[in-house]
Amino acid sequence: MQFLSSQVKFPFSIAATLLSLCAATASFAEVPATDGNARSLAAAESAFAQEALAKGTRSAFLDALSDDGVVFQPGPQNGRKAWEARKDGSGVLEWQPVLAVVAASGDFGYTTGPWTFRKTAAEKQSAACGQFVSIWRREAGKWKLLFDLGTENPPPTVPAPALQLRDNRTPNESAAAAHATLLEQERSYSADRGKNFPTWAADDVRLYLPEKFPVIGKAEAIAALKDAPNTITFREPKGEVASSGDLGFAWGEYAAGQTAEATGYYLHIWRKNEQGQCRLALDLLHPR
Repeated sequence: MQFLSSQVKFPFSIAATLLSLCAATASFAEVPATDGNARSLAAAESAFAQEALAKGTRSAFLDALSDDGVVFQPGPQNGRKAWEARKDGSGVLEWQPVLAVVAASGDFGYTTGPWTFRKTAAEKQSAACGQFVSIWRREAGKWKLLFDLGTENPPPTVPAPALQLRDNRTPNESAAAAHATLLEQERSYSADRGKNFPTWAADDVRLYLPEKFPVIGKAEAIAALKDAPNTITFREPKGEVASSGDLGFAWGEYAAGQTAEATGYYLHIWRKNEQGQCRLALDLLHPR
């Protein structure tokens, strides 16, 4: 898999920004860089934001990106080339992870949490708010940013929840077999999202709809999908899985309503449970 989006770290209508991080705990600094677990992944996300504040977004993204990462500006481009051509802006983007999940193999994981953007450091009111989902891959003992997408939502009225760390523990499966299974389930799910969601969704599934706060939990997500007005048509997926076969993602274009043209991008994260069943852990729509 070779695609990465930097859109979530930047509000969708604003070009380059200056990043700041509001929460990075001292315990993160104590985690050895060689650890492939959820705590070290959360530390990598926090360190990424800290570097952006200290050195600028361009430097931070070029350090964090995997060599085969791709950003969306607005369509997919090679991430390194895109960021080499960009300059830092004067805005301030703050974010923090509230969930970090890592595969049993310790080489693949994802983070998610809220972000807020202010046009200048002096402004107190946010110009935009949303949620990010970042997928990371272990390369030579370091976490590298592989895929990063997100949504916008209204200004939050409650504080962000405490950070949750999850190290997946499931039966191993070859990456090749797991990848084939993921794509098969992805196509089955996407054929009729509303009908198939209850079958494939994990109990703690996270649903990200445009302009909405995340919906967490299977029953809550089923109810939210019933209220979603548009029929979604998903295009052919691309994706990658962990070497242990228990965690992976699929993404591609989607069309909302009756239009034949693509109207955005989707991201689906699939995770095995302790019984070895592959279930939908996260569903996100990112309008163009």
